[in-house]
Amino acid sequence: MTYKYYPLTILILGALLGFYIYNIDNTMFAYTIPFSDLTYNMPIALWIVMIIYIFFFITIIFIFSERMEIFLSKRAINNDKKTFIQKIKNKIIEKKDENLVLKTNLFKEISDIVDQFDMIPKADSTQCNNAEIKKILAMYLNLKNGEEIDIHKFNIPQTSSLFTLNTKNSITKNYKNGLPIIKNKNYIYELKKFAFIALLKNADSKEIKKYKDQISYDREIAIEMLNTFIEGKISLSNQEISDICKNAKFTKDDYLNLVKSAKGKLDPNTWIAISEYIADSDENAENAYFYVLLELEMLDRARDILRAQPAYEFLNVRAYLDLKAAGKSYPTDLFFK
Repeated sequence: MTYKYYPLTILILGALLGFYIYNIDNTMFAYTIPFSDLTYNMPIALWIVMIIYIFFFITIIFIFSERMEIFLSKRAINNDKKTFIQKIKNKIIEKKDENLVLKTNLFKEISDIVDQFDMIPKADSTQCNNAEIKKILAMYLNLKNGEEIDIHKFNIPQTSSLFTLNTKNSITKNYKNGLPIIKNKNYIYELKKFAFIALLKNADSKEIKKYKDQISYDREIAIEMLNTFIEGKISLSNQEISDICKNAKFTKDDYLNLVKSAKGKLDPNTWIAISEYIADSDENAENAYFYVLLELEMLDRARDILRAQPAYEFLNVRAYLDLKAAGKSYPTDLFFK
């Protein structure tokens, strides 16, 4: 017998039992309610049926309570499952949502564990039985493959690394997409920098000049800007070049790499003029200046500068000049590493 037939069965059996007892004994029985004057006089059969039905209704209450508890428990689990999946999605897209509250101990415990780790999908992972997570995985894969997605469709916050990656994909697709970002203070420096470097690599001199003062230069931007100058795309004064280097805190190696990259691309007069100017502005550039002098065979000038330096300074230059004086000739690069 299934539960749905239980109430009807009890009602029918109670009625039949009462009818049967009444046919056997139709004696009346009077009952006075304690502490009152109310007295009920009914056949014994009816009293028995009433007792059966009272127990029946008590049973129904217990059964209903248990069923209700099971129903509420399943409902809570289902609701927490949806909430937990949303928390997973939020963790992947790096979105915080304080309104997502778990109510069951099971999901609370699992969530506490998951919160201790970063959620990064596998690079080629797209298979998942859950449709919502599957969409997130597909979106993540598209981003990693350089595609541009609809950020708003997935509610990705601007603070998320996925937002940054998507914006970079957009800029890579067309550098002009990054132009508004360079001037917008609401974007992180990483994106401004990416957009500006894309500008340097793709735009013409007029457009570069328009935006070149809209961002602070770190070492990477400075190197890219100077490479753009060396390639002849833009013009920079010696003062501008010096300021770019100093503001980016160029090291001796940075200056040396700069003059080396300009070798053969700038005419000798420009090359020597720039290296001399930056050496006068920053002592870190002196070694690079010597490199240019030696490459251009301006040995007397190099010796004149060395006389003003302590004997323990620029040993590489001194060694090169001594070998030259002895009639030996070696590539300059061997002395500048």
